[in-house]
Amino acid sequence: MDKLDAVLARIDANADAALDRLFALLRIKSISTDPAYAAECKACAEWHAADLASIGFQAEARATPGHPIVVAHDRSASGPSALFYGHYDVQPVDPLELWDHDPFEPGIETLPDGTRVIRGRGAADDKGQLMAFVEACRAWKAVTGKLPIPVSILLEGEEESGGVNLPGFLESNK
Repeated sequence: MDKLDAVLARIDANADAALDRLFALLRIKSISTDPAYAAECKACAEWHAADLASIGFQAEARATPGHPIVVAHDRSASGPSALFYGHYDVQPVDPLELWDHDPFEPGIETLPDGTRVIRGRGAADDKGQLMAFVEACRAWKAVTGKLPIPVSILLEGEEESGGVNLPGFLESNK
């Protein structure tokens, strides 16, 4: 079995734990456009920093004038590096009456054609995608001991509200 096959097998074997992590993340009401959810946005950034640190990234949630930005690095490998960008904030759920369940209580639904989908605010934009990348890193490191190249991760908390603090943050952290 080559490395990729072993990593994919690891992902399959740990799918339940990965879903548990994703569902925990989806329960965080990180609505960046509403100041009432500022503490939830901060908690979401801290959740990501802790999760990334748990798999060996040097990770922290860094303050901005708005919501925190998560910066994480794994430089255990050499060679060209990659930057992964994502965002942990979500759109508001209004109008709530259009939801047929609590938008922050995720679940798996089977569509009429048999397709299974994850339902919950942020599952498709962008928490699901960013966790797919993190879970791939988690599995790769578990199987091989380290990532194949240096990887940096930047997770923004204001993409859904215009990303106004990202340019200044990038400029001051070149």
